Amino acid sequence: MSDKQNEDQKFWETTDHFISQANEQEKTNPGSFQLVGASMMFAAARYNTYLLARANTDRDTFVAKKDEAKEYFLEQFKKMLDDNFADYEANFEQYR
Repeated sequence: MSDKQNEDQKFWETTDHFISQANEQEKTNPGSFQLVGASMMFAAARYNTYLLARANTDRDTFVAKKDEAKEYFLEQFKKMLDDNFADYEANFEQYR
């Protein structure tokens, strides 16, 4: 398996793990799907902010790169959201 294939496999395994955790949260708190979704978005925002802080050694650099990072994260989220909307549109009955 190539490094790219291994990286892709790890990406999907990690994604599946987070979705599984979200599904478990909803099962133990029936009707809380909106709370779980909002919590996952907040966690992703918090973690990605941490990644930017970790990549920069001082506050000034962090602040200077904040807008560029925000644009990148928003662009990536929009692409992912659009891909998932298209996937659900094509497979709605199967996924529901």
